Amino acid sequence: MSKARNNTNAASGVWCLAIFASAILLPVLVAGCGKKGQNSEKKTVQKSEDDFLDKDAKPDERKYLLAAKPFFVAVASRRYADAYALLSRYAIARMSLDQFTPAQQDSDSQQNQSFAFDNVTAEQFAYLMQYVEAAHGAPRAPKMLHVFSTDSDVLNRRSKEQFGAMDSMFAIGAMPEWIPADIRRASLRGQIHTELSPQEIEKVAATEGITVDELKKSEDFDPYFNLKVVLVDDGGELKIGYFEFLPPSMMD
Repeated sequence: MSKARNNTNAASGVWCLAIFASAILLPVLVAGCGKKGQNSEKKTVQKSEDDFLDKDAKPDERKYLLAAKPFFVAVASRRYADAYALLSRYAIARMSLDQFTPAQQDSDSQQNQSFAFDNVTAEQFAYLMQYVEAAHGAPRAPKMLHVFSTDSDVLNRRSKEQFGAMDSMFAIGAMPEWIPADIRRASLRGQIHTELSPQEIEKVAATEGITVDELKKSEDFDPYFNLKVVLVDDGGELKIGYFEFLPPSMMD
């Protein structure tokens, strides 16, 4: 992509970000406040740095958890330059807005796909992360991480199982076909706690018909977002080959 196109995207993105934040911030935040028992910061403090990793992971899955862990920690700490440094050349080659804020309808998807960067820089990655923060709040701590699939057929949309297509959708989402099939190693899914601004908290409380204090004390108040990553073998190292930031879901 030319420098001119990148600059045009960045400039138009500032305007789009403002519209996007005001349009969908509130409903997404309300949807993300439905998990019990994990609302306060005390309840999300990690007992150890690996506390958010799946304790029931199989022995051969442990290496994938450890490979993806630094990316999750960097994102949760808002160290976006560090997170960018953990991306593979395949992840950096192209990023679209869909990876940071999923389209709500087909027309949105077309617009999101047109808002894309080739040969992404650290600055562009950090800029795109503003969309995630606008939708879900500022990341503050990793919540959980587990291995979803290591099945090569699932990772490459070739599964013949009854629900193979659905498994692939959950595993790799819109991962581009041009990323080589033989380097895809594992799909992982996780969640990251977020912190809302005072203004965002007031909006959520008003929608729920309660006071801010009541909202903060509620066991159902737990804003977060989902993060899907696909690990690839990039020159002998396990790196992030593809990722998607996703809103909370009833299936979480």
